[in-house]
Amino acid sequence: MKLPMLSLTAGLGLLPLLAQAQVLPLPLSGPAYAIANQAYEAYNHKDYDLAIAKAREALRQRDDVQDLRKLILLAERDKDRRDHPERYPGAHPKPGYLDGNRSLKAYASGNYDQAAQFARKAIAQAPHNADYHMMLIEALQRQQHLDEAQVAINEAVQELGPSPQLNHRLQAIHEQMAVNNAAEGYAALARGDNDSAVSFARDVVRRFPAEVAYRRLLVSALIAQGQYSAARSAATEALALKGNDAVLLAQRGQMRQRLGDQDGARQDYAQALAVGNLPLREQASLYAALGQPQEALLRLQKARTNGELKTGDEVQIAYFLAQAGDDRRALREFKRLDRQNQLKPKEVQDAAYSAMRAGDDAQAIAYFKRVIDYQQTGDLHMPDQQVFDTRRAVSDLSREWGVTNTTTYRGASSTNGLSGAPSSSNDSLQNSTEVSWRPAGYNNARFVELYGRVTDTLWNKESGNDKGLDALQGAVGVRLKPFSEYNVMTAFERTFPLAGSNAKGDWLLRLGYGSSIGTDLRVDVPSWWTSNLYVEGGRYLKDKRNYFNSEWQLGRSIRMDRISPRLVLFPHVVLAADYDSQMHSSTDAFGRNKTSSGNAGGAGVGIGVRYWFRETQHKAPQSYVDFSVQYRAKVYGDDQAEGVFARLTYSW
Repeated sequence: MKLPMLSLTAGLGLLPLLAQAQVLPLPLSGPAYAIANQAYEAYNHKDYDLAIAKAREALRQRDDVQDLRKLILLAERDKDRRDHPERYPGAHPKPGYLDGNRSLKAYASGNYDQAAQFARKAIAQAPHNADYHMMLIEALQRQQHLDEAQVAINEAVQELGPSPQLNHRLQAIHEQMAVNNAAEGYAALARGDNDSAVSFARDVVRRFPAEVAYRRLLVSALIAQGQYSAARSAATEALALKGNDAVLLAQRGQMRQRLGDQDGARQDYAQALAVGNLPLREQASLYAALGQPQEALLRLQKARTNGELKTGDEVQIAYFLAQAGDDRRALREFKRLDRQNQLKPKEVQDAAYSAMRAGDDAQAIAYFKRVIDYQQTGDLHMPDQQVFDTRRAVSDLSREWGVTNTTTYRGASSTNGLSGAPSSSNDSLQNSTEVSWRPAGYNNARFVELYGRVTDTLWNKESGNDKGLDALQGAVGVRLKPFSEYNVMTAFERTFPLAGSNAKGDWLLRLGYGSSIGTDLRVDVPSWWTSNLYVEGGRYLKDKRNYFNSEWQLGRSIRMDRISPRLVLFPHVVLAADYDSQMHSSTDAFGRNKTSSGNAGGAGVGIGVRYWFRETQHKAPQSYVDFSVQYRAKVYGDDQAEGVFARLTYSW
């Protein structure tokens, strides 16, 4: 019976405790607990704004937790003390604290200039505070004021002494300065300021000589500046640091090729390809340079399939075909790309030469005219002489008909196709007029000409020789120039008398060779060296007569700009030699027999004047009048090698 009483008494005694447990707050759990923890962590890290925000969010979920309200009050108090220390006279912050804190806030808001200003003020108050120094360095780096940051580091070292942190930061700034200078170098290279590019490149190589990327920039800049020998040396130095760098090998190969070291260039190209880390389009260029255009085309086509070609890269297919000597396919590629997306001016220029080599005269003329138009509008920069040479190409490609009239006093003409067997007379005046036609056009200087000629002796010192109508002779023939590279010409013609003259008809086979330098007009210099050599041999089949004529002129062409920029004076020395297989005999006024040996060689001096005319916007002067007079002394053979020789030529 007592047990129940004891139990009841114990239960009554616990009532106050149970009542108290009912008013205690429930323990934090779930999201509110996690947010409250974040609030306390933020307060401990002195991030008062975050602590207040997190505490309010936790309180919103559990408004019965009084400790959160206390946390908010503490955070607001400490925040006010931090931001407004002047309101608390009893608190004495460390020197520089206020400006240092302002610098930190400005940095956090992205105002790096203001952050640097406050950091400098803080350093002035507390020069031995490492945090203020680092704050200044960080703010200057953010603004890319790297020179100032470097000064700030040096000042920090003076105040605080060297430290790994400052050394690391200085190295990072040096690297950033080098990167910036390299970027400036590439930008200068892109805009064509090659001098600045070389200057930037030399600076970064001096700072970081072991960095191969900067040495590549230096090589590229030197190449762009035209310092090929220096570029080759720079590439060699870089390769000494890093043996098998494909880019450097390819660059050095280009320089070796430009400098005439073909074997060295091929060796570098082959080694660069062996390294194997070049893009396909670069591999294609190297294979083309090695004379393997098919391999080059395969690489470029694979690059196109892989989507690696950049805008304009497809034109390289045309260039590789041209390098392989397949100008017809190259021209087809140029024309296709021109239809799809108009070729660039420089590409039009290259397409014109491919068309010319392919024998497509009409297309070459069209392209060359576009090149001239681009130059006149400023879209293509060309030296004056290159413009003139382009106009000359249009003139040569356009020529189908030609007329040449030559009058000579003693000796044969040295103009291709107009000379013949040496005259049997020592003193005579002869005239020859020829009309020629190229039925198949210029065909890259491998043309065929049909021609007709009328020749007459206008005056002869020896009264017994034919002249006038008695010496009138005609000829028709075909002339062939089989090689583009060599000025070799062969002709086969039929000569016949005209107007009942005494001239003999015969079949004539002849072969001529010419070599000239500076015989065309030049617009880039007022005077230039000129050399003109022409030799011809022939055989009259019916008469069984062989002959040989030659003449070499060497002198200085002088443009007479005061009179006309198209008038050229040509003082020169001359060497000439003739041969005739048939000796000639005659009787002079005293009854003496004179016999020619058939050989004559002379040397002397002369002067020529040539006036160029008949030009257009796209064509160089197509016609000229040329007069020359020479005095030669006999070197060997007959007397006909000595005396005055004169020639007047009109070429249309």
